[in-house]
Amino acid sequence: MPERTRIIDVSERRAFRTIYEAINWCVGTDYRYWGRACWPSVWPNDGFRMWFTQLAHIEHGRYVPSVNQCLNLLCCNGNYHVFDDWKQSPSEPMRNQTWKYDLIFSKEVGGYYYFRGVFVADTVHSKIHHYVSKRVATKAKLIGCPARRIELLDSIPEVEFDENYLKKHIVSSDVVDVGLSLPARPIQTKQQAITNRPAPKPIIQKPAVDYKAKFPEGSRVKHKKFGSGIVKKIDKGIITVQFSSGEKKDLGAEFCVEKGLLEKLD
Repeated sequence: MPERTRIIDVSERRAFRTIYEAINWCVGTDYRYWGRACWPSVWPNDGFRMWFTQLAHIEHGRYVPSVNQCLNLLCCNGNYHVFDDWKQSPSEPMRNQTWKYDLIFSKEVGGYYYFRGVFVADTVHSKIHHYVSKRVATKAKLIGCPARRIELLDSIPEVEFDENYLKKHIVSSDVVDVGLSLPARPIQTKQQAITNRPAPKPIIQKPAVDYKAKFPEGSRVKHKKFGSGIVKKIDKGIITVQFSSGEKKDLGAEFCVEKGLLEKLD
């Protein structure tokens, strides 16, 4: 099989609806379904893996994990990815990784997966149940079919990690917004919510119409579609008309009046 290459670039902003769609396009596989957050499905001994994260969203000033009590965050500059394991699994393969590169694809709530770059473990700032990785490239070449090797086509200058950012991203539900692209919703008291609620539109009562007086039995009427006829009966808002064509029809009185479909001839 000829060797295949594929270049992936953050600046292309290529959107993937599903994980398997991204894997197939990037590495040359033919999956019809993929239910794991990583490819390959087992931890690779070298090379790289593709990591698909669903970014946390913010509700009432707090981050909410998107899936499995795992909080995935991407720094505003895109150069750091933070993973907090809220369920605190006893085994943590993230701490004992044997591969070199992470190709991170992430999506926000209800969005698409986008390639965010090539990352490596930041062992200085990572700790148990709190995994930090830093971006080293935004453009890479994948080699093989399926791809097993990677070549970085650019490099990111070493960026100093923000310690204040790190302190706010601990394994806790009390973390606060530090500037993700999704705005936090202000917390409102019950009374504020009631006060800020828009006033309901007034209900306009329609004047009652006496259809028996408007279309008395035996009167001649004309319908825009069915032609002329004679009113035979009016009961509970239904007008029964015998038309000149020989058809007898039951018509809604209110509908006919509102739409101007029926008029009295006598």
